[in-house]
Amino acid sequence: MRGVGLALILPLALATGAAAQDGAPDAVQPPADLPSQTIRTPADAPPLGVSAIVTVDQDLLFTNSDWGKRTQRVLDEEEAKIEAENERLVNELSTEEAALTQQRGTLDPAEFRKLAEAFDKKATEVRRARAQVVQELNAWAETDRTAFYRAALPLMGELMQERGAVAVLDRRTVFVSMDAIDITQDLVLRLNKDLGDGAGRVPLKNRAAE
Repeated sequence: MRGVGLALILPLALATGAAAQDGAPDAVQPPADLPSQTIRTPADAPPLGVSAIVTVDQDLLFTNSDWGKRTQRVLDEEEAKIEAENERLVNELSTEEAALTQQRGTLDPAEFRKLAEAFDKKATEVRRARAQVVQELNAWAETDRTAFYRAALPLMGELMQERGAVAVLDRRTVFVSMDAIDITQDLVLRLNKDLGDGAGRVPLKNRAAE
């Protein structure tokens, strides 16, 4: 019989924290030796007038919004549930494994082999099921984030037109810019007002209504 021990359950690969950012659209990153930089506009600087280009920090747009904060709360809660259930299953199977090992000297070899194979099958199924739970949560996080950006796009277009701009760039693709052309915080305020926290837009399987 193969040992199960604490290595039974696959490590979590949840889309929390930085991992949650994987759902964001890809952006071209500046070279390592020439990082993106935003220069603070001096308080006494003359008005810039209409800028044809405005910038948005996609990551901050999501994480600072009510929608993104609600998403992170859900991920934190679900991660805690998964970790608790993983620990419970590890303890349960470890106990079963120890009990089966103690019977090895008293059982007929054929009977012990049958029980050991059944235990290994159960352990394999548990690993598969727990991995599926993590995959489903990651998929939900990605879908939820994509829904956020789709909902944000029309409002981003409105703000761009109000600023008289013709394009919005991801701030990560800009080497140097003045913070006066960054609309991230203004857009967050508008998204919070018009979209709220996005609860219920992308239901999470096996989770009660928010």
